[in-house]
Amino acid sequence: MKAQLLAAFTFITIGSIAQTDSVIIKKQDTIKIGNMLIVGGNADSKSSKENNVNIIIDANGKPTKKNGVTIYGMNDTLVAITNDTVKVGRLKIINKSEGSSGYGQKNWESLLDGDFKKTKISIERGPKKLKPITTNWWIFDLGFANLVDNTQPVYYTTPINGLALRYINSSDLKLNNVKSSNVNIWIVQQKLNLYKHYWNLKYGIGIEMYNFRFENPISFSNTPGNYKYFDVVDFKKNKLLVEYLSVPVLLNYHSNPENSKSFYASIGMSAGYLIQSHTKQISDERGKRKVNGNFDLNNFKLATIGELGIGSIRLYGSYSRTNMFDEKLTNFDMNPFAIGLRFSKF
Repeated sequence: MKAQLLAAFTFITIGSIAQTDSVIIKKQDTIKIGNMLIVGGNADSKSSKENNVNIIIDANGKPTKKNGVTIYGMNDTLVAITNDTVKVGRLKIINKSEGSSGYGQKNWESLLDGDFKKTKISIERGPKKLKPITTNWWIFDLGFANLVDNTQPVYYTTPINGLALRYINSSDLKLNNVKSSNVNIWIVQQKLNLYKHYWNLKYGIGIEMYNFRFENPISFSNTPGNYKYFDVVDFKKNKLLVEYLSVPVLLNYHSNPENSKSFYASIGMSAGYLIQSHTKQISDERGKRKVNGNFDLNNFKLATIGELGIGSIRLYGSYSRTNMFDEKLTNFDMNPFAIGLRFSKF
């Protein structure tokens, strides 16, 4: 009765975890481990098959053994047997009494009769099935931002509202490096397999936000002319926010596609369109003040981007190939860049 129950259990298990392997077969009436019977059948020639039991044999007609392991095939599922272990596909049963754990000697039949405290049963993880296209939602970036200044300096003053305020040049846009930040929210990204999941194409869409904190009391106006000038107020907080709707496209390399914690690197380009910009100032004289405007900014941004890391946290970098300001409206020639941490599933 025990053998019948065990045979039923084995075939049910095999049906649920079957995996394909090629074998040389010979009919066999019984697979026996000590007093435990797995299946029944009739013995015959090397190349026949009956009762869904295949046995890998050697040239002498005996079951194949490698390093003390006898290997059987059942319904395209390999069964590997040693003195203390039975492995059916991904199901592994270990008799601890036969190993080095120090338990008393017990046979398989007694173990299966209820002594499971000394029997370890585990299911090994099978190969990860990789999809040709993988989708990732809501990726988050947090990093530092700064500007590369290629502007030719120009100095002059012009009266504004009766006050002789000096127009600024690009060197006056000195940033507080610690407080200047880049925050990106990628709504969705996809990864398309190009070659065995080692090489992939990544693309998506999201929002890039640059917060530039100025050291000097610089003000931007949204009046005709879009004046940028030194102000007469000392600001506790003075920043320019620039926000883009961006589409990144990257070539991605994954050293081990089946392991999410393996090395990961990407390089590519990102195209962005300016969707909003504003300044925010806080001072004792004026309180909190927010000014919306274009400020002669370039509506388009094209950047070189990259990322590398291990697992779900990685480094990212971005360098704009285009001027942040409109060259037709201002003499500024400044390229924003950012570096920071990315939190993503791939």
